[in-house]
Amino acid sequence: MRVRRAQLRDLARIVEIEGLCFPQETAFPAGMFAYLIRYSVALVACGPGGRVVGFVMGYTSGNVGAVYTLDVHPFSRRKGVGLALLQEIETRLQHLGAEAIRLEAALENPEAVRLYRRAGYRERELVRNYYGRGKDAVRMWKSLA
Repeated sequence: MRVRRAQLRDLARIVEIEGLCFPQETAFPAGMFAYLIRYSVALVACGPGGRVVGFVMGYTSGNVGAVYTLDVHPFSRRKGVGLALLQEIETRLQHLGAEAIRLEAALENPEAVRLYRRAGYRERELVRNYYGRGKDAVRMWKSLA
């Protein structure tokens, strides 16, 4: 597996994976991903043959980094893809000045919460209705210091 910077040619595959990971009402639209590819830290994980199997996107603001989204194709889960993407974006955000990183995870997605805990993130607060009415998230933080 190789992690590299996302490019606009990856857009269709990113949108496809997003559709497999999130319901239509909460999935990011293609236009948002095109913007993020251009203006954020946007990375893709490529499997055999160079096919994109996951992606992560984030940014820094001052000394804080944030992960917008991390998606892994269902067939590529539990193979280290998510962790590799998370570690690479942490490194890149740290080089941009981030001393801590925050992200949100759906409470109804315990696998994601477990992944983030394994990577050193800790729950700080509950965010009600983050993913829509009745769909709460937990905001998690990790210090990079």
